[in-house]
Amino acid sequence: MAKKLNLPRINNVIVSGRLTRDVELRYTGSGTPVASMSIAVDRVYRDSDNNWQTDTSFFRIVAWARLAERASETLKKGAPIIIEGTLRSQTWQDKDDNKRTTVEIVARRIQRLEREAQEGAPEEKSPPEDQESDDEIPF
Repeated sequence: MAKKLNLPRINNVIVSGRLTRDVELRYTGSGTPVASMSIAVDRVYRDSDNNWQTDTSFFRIVAWARLAERASETLKKGAPIIIEGTLRSQTWQDKDDNKRTTVEIVARRIQRLEREAQEGAPEEKSPPEDQESDDEIPF
């Protein structure tokens, strides 16, 4: 008797990094906003000689509707962000009739990881790296 496969349909991705360029906002023929951007994501690891290495991956991001408009209004090149979304692959023929494929992240949520200081607001200060914090960590 053959086993029935109950494969879940999971397509979620969360990445954090910095925007590699300013957000590019366009509109579809029907007027729907669509934003394109790119993010650099670092992976830090130790190599076989126990030296720290950094491997950077670059991902294309697409955002739609109000999320696209907000991204273009608030994000600039170099901004540290977290993107939550789904992966989507697209295939097309280039001008030389070669088959091309790309994978992009379709954003569902974009969160900025830094805020601009507001005038009159107290600055948050953290202890110097060589001093211990008074914060207790309960275990």
